[in-house]
Order: sequence, then C-alpha cells, then structure tokens
Amino acid sequence: MIESVSRRAFSSSSGTYNVRASELARERKLNIFNVTVQFLDETQHSFQIEKKAKGSVLLEQVYQHLELVEKDYFGLQFTENGSPPNATNTEITRWLDGSKSVKKQVGTNAQFWLAVRFYPPEPSRLAEEYTRYLLCLQLRKLLLDGTMAAPKSTALLLASFTVQAELGDYNVSEHPPNYLSEMCLLPKQTAEDERKIRELHKLHKGQAPADAEANFLEHAKRLDCYGVESHPAKDYHGKDIFIGVTSIGIVVFQNNIRVNTFSWSKIVKISFKKKQFFIQLKREPSESYDTVLGFNMRSGRAAKALWRCSVERHGFFRLRAPRRRPLLGALGALAGLGAPRVPRTETQALHDARRSRSSNTSFVRRSSSRVRERSEGANGANSVNGANGAGGAASPGAALALRGARVTGCAEPPPRAAWTHDAAANDDDDGGFLERALRVPLSYVDESESSEGGSGAGVCEAEGGGGAGPEEAGGEGGDEVCVRLAAGPDGRFGFNVRGGGGAPVLVSRVAPRRPQLQEGDQVISINGTDVDDLTHEQVVQLIRNTRGILTLVVKPNAVYEPEDGGLEEPAVCFVPLAADAGQLEGDALQQSMLLLGDGLASGAALKQYETLLRRLPDEPSLVSKLPHNLNKNRYRDIAPYDSTRVVLQNGPTGDYINASYINMEIPNSDLVLTYIATQGPLASTVGDFWQMVWESESSLIVMLTVLAERGRAKCHQYWPKVGTSLKATNTLTVNTNSEQNLGHYTRREMTLKDAGGGTRAVTQLQYTAWPDHGVPEDSTAFIAFTALCAHLRTHRAVIPTVVEESNGEERLLDPPMIVHCSAGVGRTGALILAETAIELLSRRQPLYPLDLVRAMRTQRPMCIQNASQYKFVCESIQTAYARGLTKAPSENGGD
Repeated sequence: MIESVSRRAFSSSSGTYNVRASELARERKLNIFNVTVQFLDETQHSFQIEKKAKGSVLLEQVYQHLELVEKDYFGLQFTENGSPPNATNTEITRWLDGSKSVKKQVGTNAQFWLAVRFYPPEPSRLAEEYTRYLLCLQLRKLLLDGTMAAPKSTALLLASFTVQAELGDYNVSEHPPNYLSEMCLLPKQTAEDERKIRELHKLHKGQAPADAEANFLEHAKRLDCYGVESHPAKDYHGKDIFIGVTSIGIVVFQNNIRVNTFSWSKIVKISFKKKQFFIQLKREPSESYDTVLGFNMRSGRAAKALWRCSVERHGFFRLRAPRRRPLLGALGALAGLGAPRVPRTETQALHDARRSRSSNTSFVRRSSSRVRERSEGANGANSVNGANGAGGAASPGAALALRGARVTGCAEPPPRAAWTHDAAANDDDDGGFLERALRVPLSYVDESESSEGGSGAGVCEAEGGGGAGPEEAGGEGGDEVCVRLAAGPDGRFGFNVRGGGGAPVLVSRVAPRRPQLQEGDQVISINGTDVDDLTHEQVVQLIRNTRGILTLVVKPNAVYEPEDGGLEEPAVCFVPLAADAGQLEGDALQQSMLLLGDGLASGAALKQYETLLRRLPDEPSLVSKLPHNLNKNRYRDIAPYDSTRVVLQNGPTGDYINASYINMEIPNSDLVLTYIATQGPLASTVGDFWQMVWESESSLIVMLTVLAERGRAKCHQYWPKVGTSLKATNTLTVNTNSEQNLGHYTRREMTLKDAGGGTRAVTQLQYTAWPDHGVPEDSTAFIAFTALCAHLRTHRAVIPTVVEESNGEERLLDPPMIVHCSAGVGRTGALILAETAIELLSRRQPLYPLDLVRAMRTQRPMCIQNASQYKFVCESIQTAYARGLTKAPSENGGD
C-alpha cells in the first residue's frame, strides 16, 4: 500500500527519522574503549579502540602516532594494579599480547607504558636515529630505577653523554657550577658525582645529540645486564639467582655477577613443567650423555613466563622469519601447548628499515623544550634542534605537540664523528685528564676483537670514521644487496671490516649517519672482486685503493637458522658425582676432567666456588695492621696471614711486606711448587720488594698487570729502563740488561747486585693481556705463558733450600717464583692455579681446581678473587687437556 503513495505525500509537510542508524551509532559509541599510553619521554596520549579489538590494533595506532619505523623492538607494558612498571613490581608487569583482546588482558585498568621489548645487540645497526634516541631514554630509566646496574665509572660516563645530548657543548657562561643539580642523572646523585660528570661533559665538545647518544649506547651495550629480562629463581642449593634472557641466549646471575651463559647455538630445547624450567644442552662429540639443567621458579606462572620470554627472544633474534603454526595447533590440548610466536623477526625488521632509510629525517627531542643555545659542530653556529629550525627555540607547548614527530628543514652542520681512531686529537682539553683525575675510561673506538677464526681476522683501521652519503642501494638478486659509497673528505668510507683468510668478511663498525651499512653485514664482493679467497690485509688494501665510488655487494645481517626438529627431550643424565670403579671409562685424570666439564656446563662449579671461605677466620693478620705497616698495603682488606707472611731479615723499612709464601704440593711425588704471592710494589715499598727477591734467592718474577689501568695506578715501576740502574736499597742495585715485547707479554733480563759483591740474574715476565676487570680473551695464550713460567722455573741454576718438616724430616725446596698483580690475590692466584694444574696434567694426576683454590686460601686470603677468574682458569685447563698438554713442560718446547 505504501509503495503506491506518491512522493508528494512526503513533501515539506512531512519528515523521516532513521532509527536503526541512530541505534548503530549509539552502539558504536558504547563499544569505544579509551586507553592511555605513556611514552618514554614522559608524555601521554589517549587512544580509542573498540572493546573487542586485539592488541595489535592498539600497537599499530601507537606506532603510527609516533611515526615509528623500527617498531618491532618496542611493546606496551601494563601492570595488574595499574602502577608504573619498575624494578620492584616485575612480578605483576606484563607485555600486551597483540593476538589477544586488549579488554580481556587489562580489564578496566587501561593504562599502558611504551617500552623497549627487544634490545638490539648492536645498536649501531639501527637505521633510524629516532629509534636510538628512544633506546637511550629507556636505558636511562633502567639505570635510574636500579633495574640495570653499572659500575660507577661507567655510570658517570653515560650520564655525561646524556648531558651532552640534552644541553649541548659545555659553556662557562651558560653552565654555572651547579647546572647539573636539577638533572636526575644517577641514583643517589652526589655533588662529587656532578663534579666528575661536569669534567666529562667538557670533553664531549663538538658532539651533536645523535653522536652523544651513539656513544651512550656503545658503552651501555657492554654492560652485563644490557638487554637482560631477569626472572628470579633458585638453584639446587636453594640460593637466589636470576635467569636472564638476551639476544645471545640465557644467562644466570648470582649476587649481580653473571656466572653462566648458555648461547642459543648450544641449546637444543627449552621447556617447563609446573614450577621448573629446563634447558637441554647440545651434546658435544666427546660426550656420551645429554645435559639437562633444571631451575626452580617461584610458581608455575613464573616458569611459563620465563619460557614464553625465551621462545620470543629466540624467535626474534635467531630466525629469519616466524615459524608457521603447526597444523594441529588449532586442536589445542591434542597438540600440546603451542609456543608463542613473534609477528616478525629482527632480520625482517632490519631489512624493512634498510629499504625505508630515505625517510630518516630530524625529529624533536625532549630537550628541545629548553630555551637554550649550543655550539653545533666546528663552525660554531648557534641553533636549537627543534621545530623552529636553526637559531630558534621551540616553546614547551610546541615541543609537547610535536614530540616524536618528524621535523623537516632543520639544517644541521656535520657533527663530530662519534668514533674516531684519535679522539684526543680533536679535543681542546687534554684527554689524559680523564685518566689521571677522574679514573673513568673514555673511548670512541671499537675495543672488541674479531671473534672469527683465521689468521686474517682483525679490524680494518683504515676505514673508520664518517664518510659521505650513499650513492644508491638496491637489490641484486636473492638476499644480496648492492651498496655504493662515496668517500668523505678524509678519503674514508665510514666503516670497518673484520675476517678474511677463510673467515667471512663482516662489517664490524659503522660510523653514525651511515645507515646503508650495518654491523654484521657480510661483504660478498668489493668493486666486482669476490672476497672469499682474500686475506684480511688484501680486503683492507682493496678498499684503500678505491678512488671515487666504492661498490659493495653485501648479505645483510647474516642470521644462523636453528636446526628444525630434533630429538625428544631425554631423561636427565649427568656425569656421576663419584669416581667409583666401573662408572666411567678411563683413568682418574679423565674422570676429574669430565666432572670439571659437567660442573662448568651446569653452573655447579661456580656455585661451589662461591661457597669457599675468602679468608680463614682463625688465621690473624695482626702485623699488617700495625700503625707503621698500614701504609705498606695497597688495599686495606688484602693482607697476608701472620703465619705465612714473608719476614724480611734486612728490610729497609722493617720486616713487613705484603707478601705470602704459597706452597703447592704435587701428590705422589716429592715436588712442591713454591711461590711468593705479593702485591704490586708501591713507590715506598720498592726497596722492600727487591730485598725480598734477594733474600728469597728467587731469579724469576712474574708480573700480571700493567702499571696503570682505567686511570688508576696498579703497580709502581720498580725496575729501571734498559741500560740504566736503580739503587733499590743501600746495598742493592738493579740493572735492566734487555727488554723484549713478545706480543701478550714482555720479557726483561735484569741483574741484581749486592754491595758485598754478590750478583744474580733475574728474569721478569710481564703478562699484559689480562685486563683489570674481566679475563683474557685467549686462553691458549695464557696457558702458553704459564707453561713458559714453569719451564723457566725448572731451568735455573739455583741451590735448593733445606726445609725441616713438622715430622722432623728434611725436604729440599727450590727458590720460589715471585708472582704479583696489583693486589696479589686475583690474577696471581689464577697463575698459581694454572701452573699447578699443568704440572698435574703432565703427571696424569686427577685435577680438582676447587681443592687447589682452597689450599691456596689457607696460605693467602682471597686467592682468585671472583667467579669469572675461576671460570677462565678452569676453561683454560680444559683447553690444555683437550690439546694434549699432558707432557712435562720441558717437553713442550723451550722458552
């Protein structure tokens, strides 16, 4: 009926109302879910999503709002009670899951915090300057709230880079003495800290914000806890530990010390069951058993969280593309618990960022809200890196509105290179001031060495520094990319290489604002010449000889794919804890080495080491605390026991010296390895040291330190230069006859003369490859050096000393080897342990390093100071055993 009504019936005297459309609009409005996201620069923004929307929808809105290109490294955090995430509430902090509903994950508490989820192992690989800026903001937060610990010297240096990035160059007229008091740079910041940061800030003159941030990240990435997401757990002794997940694998911390690392390449499977988390390690060719490590978590929920975290980081950093969900995954319980997947991997993220590098323009930093001027580069132009262009200052409101957005048209002069091979050359201040006064290291160069094998491995020193921009970059078949670079005014192309001689040629360092190359890129050819068969020197020369455009074919960011499939997880099987007959094949030495290997793999060896007493409570050190002896100790807490201290007969300042006798008996033999472990001489104890050398009849001194490390004096130079003499005491004179630099150690031949006419030839071996903090990178070189010390000990024309034993018998002891580092306990104990182990290996005696350390500490406290030193020596012993160094030292070569 209504169809037949004329249209005129609905003229101006009539009307319509769309009820359904209004209802739909009302329903849409009711389904809107408001969420608030706080960004890393402390600003906030509200987003609207549908109540049924998944996390990926909100994440994409956040990324678009920030115009974030390298978005895969970031995520959104929330807490169960709505409080901001920090170091104290990690148990209730969660990551937003992009595959699940936002509403179901957070409930009514719609507050999120943007945070870095995956920390790039090499921040310089990041193509976007903006991404590096956000990463710096995240790391500063972690350092301030205590989530990420750093040595004081490193924390001061990082704070100085923060000041440079936010305030620009130090200017006396702009920066009064207390200009840092309003900035929160360190936890529990003191006036002395601010003074040191101010002096460091002066040394960064000329660095643009991007360069200061690049230096910040270069030092921060070397911290043990960089990029570690920690999960509290307990070991099998019930001690508290933290299991961390990083880009390289799974690490274990105890007492804030990294005690074990399990790289992804060594892990076969990770799993959890109830409250336990398991790691199955790859079986070595020489092993007949599988190793499965178990850790007790606080709850089943915590075990699952650690498992998910491990799976996600392995998938992101190690895979080329996300693994496909199994066909039976939709069947739920029938297929078992499905492993979480990341939307994309780092390989895909870097590839996409490489393709979009042309959009990498300037942006507004947090510091742009400050009204200030600063020196930009060498030309001295005054500008503010803000929205108003050169010479302008953005208002706080404008900065808030534009924060995080790209800003074009900001002319910025070329910055000072963040890395240079002669940083001090460009400084107005004396770079040595930092070492002398602040005792803080300042480095702009790549201090790491190549991990690749082959004689051609190394760092291409010729190619460091900044260069000109790229000519073009395009695909050239498969995964290979063609990159063309123009040399800068200094003739350099802005990158370093390592490898060659059989090892892959990799890019090892890239200057800032050189985004077309990334660290880890494998160089396939240079100017049309394949580099597969070239040595490192030939690769470097090929680059140096290039005039004009350098054409490279590179394979971007080579990532090793894990093996698919694999055997099912076996039953837990460890090496037996007892050496009973029939349990293991082989002799007692082989059994002890198997136990050592298992202990290092499981972490049990380091845990047992931590239980050792550092000093015996019933052994006093009273003589060292006498008023006239206090200044003879380099460190207050390291002093010899009274029962084993070296007593000088004719000491120039008394009978006390901070030195201990250590005798290491070799079982089933008459051999006793004799040592004097002592501290590095002070300027005031040089005479006491040489008097000890003379009275002990020793002819071999082993020095395990350099004179100064990290700006701190570690040992006074107690020997004269070649061809000169030193009057050590009223009766002793020292002459240095020769000095040879032999790579990782220096050998000096000296003559010690007494006023009575006696003389003695003394050899000093100074090992220079052991840093003050850390351990040497080459265990083979350390074992060779230790074998040399043992060889020189047994080839000395000396007269043994007759010693009366407690049972009334007499025993002949060779004169001791004098060993010292700085304190005379850490590296000194390591060498004593290594030489004793080599002697045991040569006699095919069972070897238990823990017992040897215990024996040392009964004679001098704190021998082998920390777990990293103990682990290094144990691994060196394994290397010596694996290479068949079981012959007597004299049979393994001369000196």
